[in-house]
Amino acid sequence: MAIETYNEDQLNSLRQSGKILSGCLSLLHGMIRPGITTLDLDTAAEKHIRDNGGVPSFKGYSGYGFSICTSINEGAIHCMPSDRALKDGDIISVDVGVRFEGMCTDAARTWGVGKISEEAQKLIDATEQCFTEAIRGLKAMSKVGDIGERIEKYIHENTTYSIIEQYCGHGIGENPHQDPLIPNFVPKKKFGSGRLRDSIRTRLPAGCVIAIEPMINQGVKEVVLDTDKWSTRTADGKLSCHYENTLIVLDDGVEVVTLFLK
Repeated sequence: MAIETYNEDQLNSLRQSGKILSGCLSLLHGMIRPGITTLDLDTAAEKHIRDNGGVPSFKGYSGYGFSICTSINEGAIHCMPSDRALKDGDIISVDVGVRFEGMCTDAARTWGVGKISEEAQKLIDATEQCFTEAIRGLKAMSKVGDIGERIEKYIHENTTYSIIEQYCGHGIGENPHQDPLIPNFVPKKKFGSGRLRDSIRTRLPAGCVIAIEPMINQGVKEVVLDTDKWSTRTADGKLSCHYENTLIVLDDGVEVVTLFLK
């Protein structure tokens, strides 16, 4: 499988894209409170991105109509903004994409609204830790499959949670989604052919860009798709968390371009 690599000019544009996205996350994090609607968040995100010279890469992508995804409680990924107001005790996963000078970044966070339960906070913390485990020791010539192996090991050894298997991380750069697929688990034999098989065997070259995004459920791993064909929710109605960053693979490690200070 051929994986795109990028020159320093392109990577500098990617870094700026990541800076815009990080600023957007910081803005949205400060807005999270009971009573605010997810449409309010979407409006603020698009304004921030465009005011800083970027373009919301989600808007119009495969027909998606918004700049961010806003998945509440049992919402796993890709839930659409609406006039639904956040309530005390909710958790919300916000997924943002930015394009700047032709280079795309993608990141997601799950945040609590007001006072949340201890169980919800533990799920949020574990999902973030999955990302930390995933990039431990990651560098050029690492195998894609090593990423999912580390995430699965952490979840199985330290929690009772499950990992969504219907969706994966991905390559990113000039397009929001490109090769390779990056599963958060170790694919079983039923995945023994096709794009996923080729992806997990691929070694990451220096200068490639990937998005790692653990998606962790409190209950079962299965998710269901709403009638809007975007919003994806846990099959058992229990909580789901999402944590994602875009990173550059280097000879001696990785550079995460979508981090921000809380």
